[in-house]
Parts: sequence; C-alpha cells; structure tokens
Amino acid sequence: MSDPSDPQWDLLPDHPEPFFGLSGEYDVRDLKRSYNAFIRKFKPEKFPAEFQKIRAAYERLDDALRYGETSSPNQNTADWHFNWSEVLQGQPEPESPAVPRQPPVNDYLNEADAEPVFSPEGQPLHERVRNEPLAELYQELKTQDDKSPYDFYALAFLSDLLERHSQSFPMWLLQGLQAHPGDPALFELLHQYFVTCESLEGLEELLVNTSRVVRSDRFYYLTENAWDRLLRHTSFHSFQHTLDACESNLLDYQVAHLLVFYIHILKAAIWKADIAWLNSKFSLIETNLVRLPPWLEYEFHFLDLMRVYQRERSLFLTGGPLRITIDQTIQDYCIQSEQQADQSFLECQQLLVSQRNELLDEFGVNDRECETVQILWEKIADDVFERISTRPPIPATESLQQRTRRLVAQLSEKESGTDYRRSLQIPRLGFLLFLTISIMIILLGMLFEGESINAPYLIIGCLLMFNGVAFVLSSVISEHIIRAFYISWWRKNLMQFYQSDWVPLMVLAVQLNQLKEKHFKKNKAYNLDQVARYMVHDVSLYFYTTAQRLLTACE
Repeated sequence: MSDPSDPQWDLLPDHPEPFFGLSGEYDVRDLKRSYNAFIRKFKPEKFPAEFQKIRAAYERLDDALRYGETSSPNQNTADWHFNWSEVLQGQPEPESPAVPRQPPVNDYLNEADAEPVFSPEGQPLHERVRNEPLAELYQELKTQDDKSPYDFYALAFLSDLLERHSQSFPMWLLQGLQAHPGDPALFELLHQYFVTCESLEGLEELLVNTSRVVRSDRFYYLTENAWDRLLRHTSFHSFQHTLDACESNLLDYQVAHLLVFYIHILKAAIWKADIAWLNSKFSLIETNLVRLPPWLEYEFHFLDLMRVYQRERSLFLTGGPLRITIDQTIQDYCIQSEQQADQSFLECQQLLVSQRNELLDEFGVNDRECETVQILWEKIADDVFERISTRPPIPATESLQQRTRRLVAQLSEKESGTDYRRSLQIPRLGFLLFLTISIMIILLGMLFEGESINAPYLIIGCLLMFNGVAFVLSSVISEHIIRAFYISWWRKNLMQFYQSDWVPLMVLAVQLNQLKEKHFKKNKAYNLDQVARYMVHDVSLYFYTTAQRLLTACE
C-alpha cells in the first residue's frame, strides 16, 4: 500500500486504489481524506508534476465512485497492447495537429495480456505502422468493412495526427461505440478525452452526438467534465440549450445518476442560471432526498446554503469593499478549479489579516445578514484547511488558562480597564441608592401607619414596581456599556492576541467565561461571560481568526 511518505508512483495511472491505500469497500469521503493527505505533502506549487498525477488519479476514482462505475476498463480486451507513442519515433511531425495527442492506450489496458491484431495481409498493425506511411494505413482502415474496437481506436489516433478537424478523435471513438455498444475500452478512452481536452471548439455538437450514441445514464459520467468547461466559459443560455438537447436523446437513466450530476453542476450553475431553472432542479433533488447517500446529502446541504445566500446576497454586499472580496472568493470556490479556488481563498485570508481596521468597521456583533455567510465560510475554510495542512494541536488547557489570565490581567491594568470598571459601577450604584431609599420609605410608612390600612401596602407596591423598573434600566445601561467597551476596546486587543497566538475562538471564549468575577492583582474582571458571548457572535473576529488559522497552517 502507498502512503504520502512513500508513494508508489508505479501504481499510477492503472491502479489508483492501492496508490491511495484503499481496499475493500470505501466511499467518496474515504477517498477525499486519502487524497488530502497526499496533496498536503505534494503541494502543486512545489511538486507540479507529482500533483498532476495525484489529481488525475483522484478525479478518475472520484468520478467512478460517484456514478457507480468501475475505476478501470476491462483488462481482458484482447487486442489493445500497442503503445502508439512509439509510432512517432522516426515519423515526420505532422503540421499543426488539431487537438492534443491522446494518452497511449496502454495507460488503460494491460499490455502483457493482449494479443496482436493482424491486418488482411497477415501482418500485425503495429508492425505495418513502423514501415508504411500513416496516411495510407488511415485510408485503408477507413474503408475496411468490419472494424474491431481496436481499429476504431487506431483510426481515432491516426486522425488526430493527420486531420485538422478538432473532433476527429472523439468522433471515431463514438463510431466505435455505435458499432460495439458498451465496449469498455472505447468508453473509457472517450471519457478520458472529455476529462483532458480543454478545447471548446465543436464541444456542444460533440455532446449532442454523444447523447445519440450513449443514451443511458452513463452519459452523465462520460461527459461531466465537459459540462463543467461549457458552463464556465459559455453563456448559460447556450449551456441550457445544449443540455436540453442531449437529455431529450436519453432513453434509460436512473434517478440516482441524475441527482449526482445535478448536485455537482449546480455548485457553479447557481451563479449563472436563471431562477426558474434553478427552482426546477432543486425541486427535482428535494423530491428525491431519500435516495441520496450521506456524502451527497452533505453536498446538497452546501448547495442549499448557497441558495439562501443568493437571496441575502444583495444586503450582505452593501457593507463595504471587503464584503465584495469575500463574495468573489465564494464564487471562485464554486466555479474555479480546486487549485485556483484554494489560491483565491488564501489570498483573501491575507487581505483580511492585513486590513484589520477595515474588517472591524465593516462587520459588527450579531450582524444578522452575515449568519449564512459565516456558515458557508466555515465549510469552505474546513475544506481548504484539510488540503493545506494537518490540524494543529489545541494547546494544553493549563497553558491556555495561563495565557488567557495574562490577557485579562493586562487589559484590567490599562487605563481603559479602569474606565470600564467605573462605568459599570454607575448604574449599579444608582440602583442600590434607589433601593436603599425605597426601603427607608417603606419602613417609615409602616412606623407611621395612618387610618387607612391600605396606604402602606400601596406605597410598598409602588416602590417595588419602581425598583423593578430601576433594575431593568440598570441592566440595560450596563449591557450597553459592556457592548460599547467590547466594540471599542476588547475587539482590537483580541485581534492583537491572535496575531501571535491562535486557538479556536470557542475555546478562548470558554476560558474567559470561567474567569468571570475573578481578581487579577488589585483589579476585578467584570462581566467576562458577556465578553465571551460577544466574542462568539463577532463577525469581524470570526473572519480574522479564521484567516489566522489558515495562514498559520500554511507556514
């Protein structure tokens, strides 16, 4: 078995499961965990070639798992043994090939188990290729009546070398699948074409032609990567028109595969599609929620959050330029490739840390329009974090207690801490004074009781009512003072604390809550429980600490 510390590169591309250390039954989440472990070691900016191999193997397995396909084609196909890359040795280079050359067939099939294919003259095709002009062989194969799957692959490869038509390679594969329905090797080669070819020229026509040949739910697995590119680089109207045309050709599909496709494609489509189309696709998924496996439920929950955010987005964007940056980063995460999305997300974290004051100005405490954004941001941050670093250990409780006590002690000794304590004493002293006067009046009323027995009780009732009002006013004033001092004083100091030290925000809040009413030297720390409550609902502090967490992980 392979592991990140000692990868078995010879297992790729044919054996991705043992490369990732997977065996027996495993699901998409198991694969993702293993993949993240590898790319934490082989980061794209430091190991681009290794990363591309790992990414290609992951995408191959991920596609197969989500759609219930096998991860490799049938290894018993008899005549697929020839490495076409050897054809180019000694052959003249063709001028301006229309599309990039496709991977040699032995990337997908077992060369050792294959048998040679003979031409009508009795000579194996791979020997004739070395000795005869490719154009003549190509014309001969084109006119041959009974073509094997291997013949169609040979035609596809030769057309890629000799013709200028951008879709010649996949069209020959499609003709092969029409003549040999369900052939695993032709099917997988066409799938790999859709995965690797970046050209948009003729893609819409190719997708429609593919839907006329592959008319089952396997069409979604076969073409998903092409739909990603089409959605990213063309108008949504064009995307929708092509998809509708393709789906009208499908005759046999399972709802489960349809759900996998739409949950995948909606992540990007939600930023470009019209409301009616989105509503129809969400309705389709919601009526089939019981069919979703757990990993797909998680993906749909993320989409549902995105849908809520779309409704709240206009209000969120009115707060300032940093909010626009955050919104664009969320879009990038949904639309761009994984590598580009991670880069965009980390650049946003650097910006948030560098613009601390602007962050404090744009976000307050308990901003209602930010609740959905925070949940989305947390999910994205967790996903990116899993790819860039192992989770840092939480500091020992005793050490964190000491640091928290030192933070509170420092703040209590500062001039602002003195002002804070004095301000809190004013409403409390006012209430106590009012209560004392009320008690004295009640006692005097009882000593000099008049003829009417109801008079003292009336005085007592009125004073109790006034004391209740005074207590509520005192609490409101105290709450206002605590909030004002938190916004003007605690937030900045907490951000300074996180500049040099990172712990989970909730953990620090728990520590502060446990220190309430304790004395630090000569000073008493008032209302730390309320400070802790403001902390966990402080949107600016949330974004800042999340950014510090990710940037610390990158270091």
